[in-house]
Amino acid sequence: MAEFGTDILIINGEVIWNGDDIATVSGVENVKQQAYLQFLCDRGESEFFPFYGELISFLRGKPFTASQKSQAEEQAREGLMLVGTADGEGWIQEVIDCQVYLSNVEERQVIRLYAKFLPRGVTDAQEFDLEVGDMY
Repeated sequence: MAEFGTDILIINGEVIWNGDDIATVSGVENVKQQAYLQFLCDRGESEFFPFYGELISFLRGKPFTASQKSQAEEQAREGLMLVGTADGEGWIQEVIDCQVYLSNVEERQVIRLYAKFLPRGVTDAQEFDLEVGDMY
């Protein structure tokens, strides 16, 4: 099985503590977390890591057309394949399904991403569904 590293555990944008220690995440769960963190920022936002982040923020404030949806899904697929590439080959072998859609959350419209993927060296497909930003 591939090595997917270890990182600080973050849930809903909050660092999680285990008593007096910071909790960590590793393995396949770290693949999911790194994808989540990558989709929280726009590509080029970091001056130190210019290729980190995603490009689907272009949807904000624009009509959610079939063409825009298709373009966002293609960019999300490409972004998922970059997860874990800082140290070589990406951690995701295949993106099985990738859908960008709108959802209403507490009277606001948000952009969500559903992805099903196969991490390298793992036989079970993984999936997540996350909010990647407000529509307006």
